[in-house]
Amino acid sequence: MNVRSRTIVFSATALFCLLQSLAFADEILDRARRLMQQNNPQAAYQMLEPLESKRAGEVEFDYLLGIAALDSGHRERAVFALERVLAVNPNHAQARAEIARAYFEMGEKENAKREFENVRASNPPEAVRQTIDRYLSALEAGPTRFSGFVELGFGHDSNVNSATSANQIAIPALGGIVATLAPGGVKQSDNFATAGGGLNYVYGFSPEWALVAGVAANAKFNRQHDDFDIATVDGNLGLRWSRDKEAVTAGYQGQDFRVDNADFRRSNGVVAQWQHNYSEYSQVSIFAQAADLGYPTQSPRDSRRTIGGVAFGYGWDEPGKPVVFGSLYGGNEKDKNTDFQNLGHKPVGVRFGGQTSVTDRSVLFGLVSYERRVYGADDPFFLVTRRDKQIDLRLGVNYTFSPGWLLVPQVSYTNNQSNIDLNKYNRAVVSAVVRRTF
Repeated sequence: MNVRSRTIVFSATALFCLLQSLAFADEILDRARRLMQQNNPQAAYQMLEPLESKRAGEVEFDYLLGIAALDSGHRERAVFALERVLAVNPNHAQARAEIARAYFEMGEKENAKREFENVRASNPPEAVRQTIDRYLSALEAGPTRFSGFVELGFGHDSNVNSATSANQIAIPALGGIVATLAPGGVKQSDNFATAGGGLNYVYGFSPEWALVAGVAANAKFNRQHDDFDIATVDGNLGLRWSRDKEAVTAGYQGQDFRVDNADFRRSNGVVAQWQHNYSEYSQVSIFAQAADLGYPTQSPRDSRRTIGGVAFGYGWDEPGKPVVFGSLYGGNEKDKNTDFQNLGHKPVGVRFGGQTSVTDRSVLFGLVSYERRVYGADDPFFLVTRRDKQIDLRLGVNYTFSPGWLLVPQVSYTNNQSNIDLNKYNRAVVSAVVRRTF
């Protein structure tokens, strides 16, 4: 075979391989389009994302990757892909509209408004213009949302009264006499049922300001030890200011805590928080709260509680969308009655947790916390200043078995160590809750 013939053969072979490669590339894009038409953007994203390093810069590939990423929740990746489209073709109206939507969902209002106005100025079809106008109206008015939930559950509690397992305690103030505790002062286990619900409302009356309000109620009914049935009602009302990556919330927070269908504790106070969002996946915050705690039947325990701390959250745009979060806090719960300073204490604590999707429908979550409490004076019966160290563990799964429906099985464990035997206890709770969100 002469040189000219070999050249023709090699050229034909190269052309054949190129055509095969282009055909495969087109097949990938066609499959991604079909998945998007079938409302399965996550599958389309998982198909296209591994090819990004090789095909970044191809307008059609980047556009499909961008909308698949956006519709499956990978907003930052969507912005990167759509920016590449606009770098090659600044007049790509669809890409500009989609990147505006990405900015909107990320809370970057100024960028979203700029891009929506750019698309609107290009004289788009009437249906597109109406959609853009709705987004622009939402940006001008601020967010308005109404949400809520109802739930039912059941489980087993190894210590419904958070009491010591010892039935006899020595009392130093009485010469070391050993006292036998009443049944209600000793650890009791029981099965239980729970019911709860809540409503939340956000009314945005400007692009930066919003009214936030919420109410929630929860009750736990023990099968045998109903004298330890508990119920809570929580409420909050406040204002939220946000601009770009900053957000500040401040308002009122209250709670009514009942035991055996009788008022046990009432809390009324204020809370404030500043939050900075470094990105869609990371944030830090500083928080503070102050509340008056009132005990209707035990007024000597009335106190004022102040707490302050810092918190963080960080996530990864990876399979499972893992998230970790934590906080560090400290404060003072000071008894209002100077004769009962032994009831007040200074808590210091740390919390750390995380979650990750294990399937398309299930999210595994866990939490560990530690709190140390030093009380304000010697206990009059035990003649020492009380010091507690408490550890809490929780592990569970959020399983979405139907849109808006969650099954939440979880286990938790509490261990409270104290230098006063009466206050030592441990507790394990196993439960399952069915929750409907709306």
